[in-house]
Amino acid sequence: MTDAQSRIAELEQLISSIRHDVRGALSSTRLVTDRMRADPDERMQKFGATIDRATQRILDRLDDTREVVPPRQAKP
Repeated sequence: MTDAQSRIAELEQLISSIRHDVRGALSSTRLVTDRMRADPDERMQKFGATIDRATQRILDRLDDTREVVPPRQAKP
């Protein structure tokens, strides 16, 4: 493997790891926004919806990276 190939492999692994970590952190955010959107207070519902839209935009961007760096395959 050349130095360039090795560097590309390292970057792919880093991107996959970041994508995984960010998704994990955002899953907690989604749980909270679900509760906010179910709150009887209309302001909380709006705040929850705003946060949920922002979270979804981040998740969409993460999905966009899959076109460049496909998810790592699980090792047997």
